[in-house]
Amino acid sequence: MCSSFCALSVLLVTLFVQNVVVESKSDPELHMTTPQIIERWRYPAMIYSVTTDDGYILELHRIPHGKTNVTWPNGKQPVVFMQHGLLCASTDWTMNLPDQSAAFIFADAGFDVWLGNMRGNTYSMKHKNLKPSHSDFWEWSWDEMATYDLPAMINKVLEVTGEESLYYMGHSQGTLTMFSHLSKDDGSFAKKIKKFFALAPVGSVKNIKGFLSFFAHYFSLEFDGWFDIFGAGEFLPNNWAMKLAAKDICGGLKIESDLCDNVCFLIAGPESDQWNSTRVPVYASHDPAGTATQNIVHWIQMVRHGGVPAYDWGTKENKKKYGQANPPEYDFTAIKGTPIYLYWSDADWLADKIDVTDYLLTRLNPAIIAQNNYFTDYNHFDFVFGLRAVNDIYHPIVDICTKDYTGK
Repeated sequence: MCSSFCALSVLLVTLFVQNVVVESKSDPELHMTTPQIIERWRYPAMIYSVTTDDGYILELHRIPHGKTNVTWPNGKQPVVFMQHGLLCASTDWTMNLPDQSAAFIFADAGFDVWLGNMRGNTYSMKHKNLKPSHSDFWEWSWDEMATYDLPAMINKVLEVTGEESLYYMGHSQGTLTMFSHLSKDDGSFAKKIKKFFALAPVGSVKNIKGFLSFFAHYFSLEFDGWFDIFGAGEFLPNNWAMKLAAKDICGGLKIESDLCDNVCFLIAGPESDQWNSTRVPVYASHDPAGTATQNIVHWIQMVRHGGVPAYDWGTKENKKKYGQANPPEYDFTAIKGTPIYLYWSDADWLADKIDVTDYLLTRLNPAIIAQNNYFTDYNHFDFVFGLRAVNDIYHPIVDICTKDYTGK
């Protein structure tokens, strides 16, 4: 016969299970795709694909209009392109409630909203000739994203919409790839970008904290050693290395967070005071969205280098690819033409304050920095998930683009 303690235990277990079931049922977005999330909130969702010059097939998501009836003077519609960060996907711009998510806010303001997906993430796992099971499929880093993915997606959007240019909003790696592409541009690509809004802008990552810094500073491995740790091909860090980093990072913070099991939050910071707490399980279920180990290695190389070098293949391969022993560095002083709006914070682990002030701001031509917006207490993901971003960042950008597009 069950004791009172036993009965209480059974009751608690039952309530726990019921709570888990209710919680699961109340969060259908945990297992939805970006288009499904968009449609769940009764917005129109469209899917497009584009093939890069090196054969990767990327998926684009589009919200052609919002729920409001906004008319524009020229009868057309401004286009905004949003590009996710490291280990993320198009979902990032839709994971809060509609009045809190950048994609929906811009759609309701009358914009034609396009969401990009870089190679190797949840939505861009196809190639003309290669399969993800092939190691060759994963031989790339953000170098190739900047060189091939970014222009392929931008050109596709302009082709479909018939526009000559668009507004670009990037987060994290989405800023690094744009900075890098513009630094090599002959002027033709810059004409396609009306304004570049850089959220948590990344150039140098010499002073970052978290997962990437941990491995860059505590492991003095030769080139091939990183692939022994993280595995060749797709970046799948659920191993001893992940546990070691989590213990060091979260133990050092003296916190106990479920997000310390998620590599995205070990990279960007596991705590925020401005997230919608009910949405955190949704964030964690969609990120990480995948990338190549080679891309993570490139980021680690950047920490050690202190600048923005191309991927280091090793001396022998570098000579073949670059004609020199060391990889060349992207020259951000060469960026011209496109007005840039910076949004950064002192509390960001990945777009560190020192790297922004001592690297980005000393290399970007002051003439193209339209705004330099500094915020206190924004972690790296607050720029896409933070509730303060709605009034601090999204609505002001909507206003800037609206005035620019209407000429008022």
